[in-house]
Amino acid sequence: MTINHNGSVLQGCPRRGFVTIATGKTHYYKIAKNLLDSYRLNAGEKYPFAIICDRENQYTAAFDKVVLLDNPTHSYMDKLRLFDCLPWDETIFIDADCLCYGDIDRWWELFEQNGSDFSVFGHAYEDLDTDIGWFQTAGMGEFREQIHFVPSFSGGVYYLTKTEDCKKVFDIAKYAAAHYRDYPFAIFRDPADEPVIALGMAVANCRPTDCSDVGLYTYRRFTHADILAPQAEWQYQGQWRPILLIHWGNFGTMKAFYLFECAKMHRKAAGKPEKGLGWFLLYRCKLLYVLLHICDLITLGKRIKRRIMKKLRELRR
Repeated sequence: MTINHNGSVLQGCPRRGFVTIATGKTHYYKIAKNLLDSYRLNAGEKYPFAIICDRENQYTAAFDKVVLLDNPTHSYMDKLRLFDCLPWDETIFIDADCLCYGDIDRWWELFEQNGSDFSVFGHAYEDLDTDIGWFQTAGMGEFREQIHFVPSFSGGVYYLTKTEDCKKVFDIAKYAAAHYRDYPFAIFRDPADEPVIALGMAVANCRPTDCSDVGLYTYRRFTHADILAPQAEWQYQGQWRPILLIHWGNFGTMKAFYLFECAKMHRKAAGKPEKGLGWFLLYRCKLLYVLLHICDLITLGKRIKRRIMKKLRELRR
């Protein structure tokens, strides 16, 4: 099913489902399809999964619903239009550069227990004078007296509902993005979805959800994962803790570890047997993983070149 987005909230849709966003380069569509495949491989009930995008292609055809976005920014700021494009009554958004390593359907219960109409996996600092989180309360101008807490989170997963409180989060986020330099947001010099959505959450009193051992983790070198097990762990204070989702980051989706995980996943989805000398060498002995490290060098070289060119452009100004 394809929907041309016109700014109205969809009616008569299934109650719950997942959604991701892919706009611009074909690479983003490919990794969105990898996310979908990883969900269907490891999910229990298998809720419907939609994609918000700027065109239809071979990758969008695999999704249960396609929502076409007009005038996209081709950046993470497209996430500020999530509420306008909600495909379900309750929606869990997942960044396209993620892979599932277990049954994330259990997240519905976590968000339901939280009770907020919008939520993320993270922490709420009740001390409004803290310097931890996405903003400093003292500099938030007209919003200062309305802030209930200071959120800290990674924006790889958002829980949304078709409610006024959820809409309020995004209305404030859009306003803050348009006036970004007027407020002391952390980390990002230019507008980003996480700081402005954090402000919307703090004013609308939509609290983060504790994900404990069933949440997500941004990929670092202290990570173990095997999508066929399925199992993923990250090291915290000397102990390995299980996680259900790895947020690889766009750069991470071009590296050997991610490509190896996807190759294994697609092999299993195609029904190919886990036996034979080829399988043993390429996957069990990780020969394919070693070979894919050549891609890491190419990717690193391209990244260094982009940074050098960006710096030269800045110097010319």
